[in-house]
Amino acid sequence: MKGQLTQRDIHLLDFCEQQLPISTDMAAILFYPNRYIAQRRLAIIHHLKQLKRSERLFVNQPYVYYQKKKDLKNLLFTKLLCDMTEAGFHIESYSFKENVLVAVIHKEEISYQINATLQNMEQVYKRLKLESK
Repeated sequence: MKGQLTQRDIHLLDFCEQQLPISTDMAAILFYPNRYIAQRRLAIIHHLKQLKRSERLFVNQPYVYYQKKKDLKNLLFTKLLCDMTEAGFHIESYSFKENVLVAVIHKEEISYQINATLQNMEQVYKRLKLESK
């Protein structure tokens, strides 16, 4: 197992520093070209003790990587970013502070700024016409 971080790994670590956890599948959508590379890179990042990972209940369940255990409650915000990406939105910028995800996104010629909280997550999905998978 190699021990060097790539530029994509550093972007992923910056993402997780904002108290946002990430699963292997989500990392493949947001940072890596495919699931296999995401699995391999996250294993290296975990081996280097840059991120912790949750235990799995089933073998086919993806690991969730995080910096602090309390960050796991924020997984829905990462899922929202993934769902936006899969729906064809380009995420220009995002920040997560005090349980609010603020993101500037674009699709075709239309720009949006979203302020997502756990309380308004359903409305954000409806407004952007996203499907929760």
